[in-house]
This record gives sequence, C-alpha cells and structure tokens, in this order.
Amino acid sequence: MIVAAPLQKSLQPLQRFVFDGLTWATYETLLDSLGENHLRHTYLEGSLEVVTPSYDHEWSKTLLGDFVATLCRVSRIPRKNAGSTTMKDEDWDRGLEPDECFFIGDESVAAMRGKTQFDVSRDPPPDLVVEIDVTASSDHRIEMYRLKGVREVWRSKNDTIVFLGLSKNGHYRQIKKSRHFPLLTSQELTRFVAMRHELGDDTEVELQFEEWVREQIKPRKRRI
Repeated sequence: MIVAAPLQKSLQPLQRFVFDGLTWATYETLLDSLGENHLRHTYLEGSLEVVTPSYDHEWSKTLLGDFVATLCRVSRIPRKNAGSTTMKDEDWDRGLEPDECFFIGDESVAAMRGKTQFDVSRDPPPDLVVEIDVTASSDHRIEMYRLKGVREVWRSKNDTIVFLGLSKNGHYRQIKKSRHFPLLTSQELTRFVAMRHELGDDTEVELQFEEWVREQIKPRKRRI
C-alpha cells in the first residue's frame, strides 16, 4: 500500500509516501534504485516511509550542520562529517538516513580515517546526529540511534532544539548542555537558530555564532 500526502501546508512541497509489507531484500533494492536522489527515508519492520524534504527542513539541517563545523573548528576538535549516510541493520529490521551526523574527537575520526563507506555493523556509530522532526516516525528514528549507541542527538522541532544524551542504562534523557561541546546549551542554540528568520542571511547568523563561541572559549584559555 502506498500513501502520499503533504504533512503540513506550511512545509510544501514536502510530501510523505509510505510503502507497507516490504521485505528487507525489497527495501535494499529500492535503496539502490533511489541512488543519490534527494529523498529522506525510514524503514521499520517492513514499512518504508519516503519523504521529499521541504525548503525549511533543508535550511534547518544545513544551518545546524554549519554550527557543528564552527564549534569544532574554533575549539580545534577533530571531526568527520558523515552527512545523511544510510544506517541500516537487517538484524533489527531498521534503516534510515540521519539529517546530519558526525564523528567527533580523535578516537572516532581515527577509526573512520581512510574509509569511503560506512558499515553500521562494523564501524563505530556517529557521535552526534542532527534530527529535524517533520514526520510521525521521528521516534522510531531516535530508537535506531539509541540501539546503535549514538551518544548525542540534537532534535529540532519548530526551531526549538532539544539535546538528548545516551545514559549508562542505554536510554536517552534530555540534557541541558552538549556533551561534545559543554559551552553550548540547547537554549543558546535555539536562540541562534531563531536568528535565521530575523536576519535572513545565513552568513551573518554563522558569523555571530562564531563570535559567541570564541567569547565562550576565551575565559577557559586564560585559566590554563
């Protein structure tokens, strides 16, 4: 069965298609057929959801990805951007593409050095995932990140950012500060994301964010 319907009028031309009753082999065949097409998918136990991303969705994920790049560059933290790399696991009958994901820190970057393909069963999970909530399946996507041991998720809904950190018991809990970037709170990041509407210029937003990050780092340098 295929269902196709816009999710919200304000997010046109985003459309959602759901394919039910698919085997894992059919899912992988469809992935091969999609190739590099700009579509976002979630596969869960025989049901495949394919979404055509909206302008606002792409704007949000790109800006948050740029913020991560700024934080790593200014703080001199190694990173490897894995973008929307497909994460799929036949044993758990799940597959998806994050909006953005990153390997952060010396150990993670070293583990992925020289690799051109990502194998979720062999390689370490990304350290940080950015997830823009636009569909009802977002909770299933978060569950996949939990199962795979993704340490931190930035979840954005209606321009409000929530940080989720993986606890010792293997479940996510909401955290105030980023584990990878302790100088950053979800409230502060939400403030900068809102600036994109006020300023209408991503370059200016990113410059202001970079200036703020540098100001947060200065006191730490003085204490060393």
